[in-house]
Amino acid sequence: MSIWADRILQEFPADLSCFWIALDPDGLLLDETILLGLRERDFEVLPFEDSVSFRTEYEERYRSAWDVGQKGTAKALILQWRGADINSIPWDYIRAARQVSLSLADLFPNLNYGVVRKLDSEHHEGLFQAYQKHVTQLLGEAETKNFVLTHIFRLSPYLLNRPEDFWREALRLHYRGAGLPSLFADHVATVLRD
Repeated sequence: MSIWADRILQEFPADLSCFWIALDPDGLLLDETILLGLRERDFEVLPFEDSVSFRTEYEERYRSAWDVGQKGTAKALILQWRGADINSIPWDYIRAARQVSLSLADLFPNLNYGVVRKLDSEHHEGLFQAYQKHVTQLLGEAETKNFVLTHIFRLSPYLLNRPEDFWREALRLHYRGAGLPSLFADHVATVLRD
């Protein structure tokens, strides 16, 4: 398992609770590696989209078995909440469940959240490794963009002094099949214009 997956999975100790609410505005629990790690622990994840359908699923497949001391469909259930206001979840769930916050803002507190949200989930592992090694203070928006460009895309716009440098990096990205998200491409363009 990767250190990124381990960091998220450590929030869900196996024998602590059978019902969890994960405040997950960035959809981190839907990553295949995370889901696999949770399934290995006999946890299931159910996104909370509709109170009636969730309650039906929860009562029939999980709670009825747990109330009589049986395992049920899974050892534990995680209600994945992507909304901003937890008070939209029925109060009996909030009272019965153990809550965990899994936003990118919580996992990368010294990076600009708006910038980190623009990255595809495939880059979270590399960003987390670089973050643990190199970030010691709070970075603003521009510094976070530079950090991501350097550590994820291996590109520093400040080193592109000649047209040949620019084309070398553009072709390197092209042949890797890795394009820059527009937020980062705009940042590179701004630096180069200046």
